[in-house]
Amino acid sequence: MGHQLPAVRLSKTCAAPPEAVYDMLADLHSHLHWGGEKQRRDFRILSLEAPDGPATVGTTFATTGAIPMSGKRWEDRSTVTAAARPSTFEFLTDARVGSGHRAMSARYIHRYEVTPVEGGCTVTYTQTQERITNPMLRLALPVIRQMMWRVGIPMFAGRGFRNLLRDAEASAKALSAFLAEAKQQGAGVGERGA
Repeated sequence: MGHQLPAVRLSKTCAAPPEAVYDMLADLHSHLHWGGEKQRRDFRILSLEAPDGPATVGTTFATTGAIPMSGKRWEDRSTVTAAARPSTFEFLTDARVGSGHRAMSARYIHRYEVTPVEGGCTVTYTQTQERITNPMLRLALPVIRQMMWRVGIPMFAGRGFRNLLRDAEASAKALSAFLAEAKQQGAGVGERGA
């Protein structure tokens, strides 16, 4: 039997259209807001270096962040591996905590699948750990590692996931209001000109 890689899967319905969620994901600078500023202090993105504009396959970006129950910081470099608007956004992350020969390093796949439904979309996020070396104690001991992947990681990642969906809904709502107002002003100009 093959070894199953540790993974977390979160899925939720969102009132925003698929394009709004995808555009939020592809705007890497938005990650600093919904995955940083709006996150818990002990689990958040602290800095992000990324190019401007929508990310495409091959786009690279780097982040640093806080780790729960630790004074250590993680540093990572990610590469976008799938970018199919509006349905799929995926990136591969090489993360590191600490320095020297005792540093923990890991590789994760982050995948977002966006499916249209009536009134919005369903977003499914999967984080899969491909490998890890020199894991922190909580990721090294079998029982604690299992609890982290079943409870801890979904709890910490879940908040950022919900922030993403709320931000996409707010963005879609603001765009809709703007377009309605522009349409109304355009109709008013047409009536005055007639």
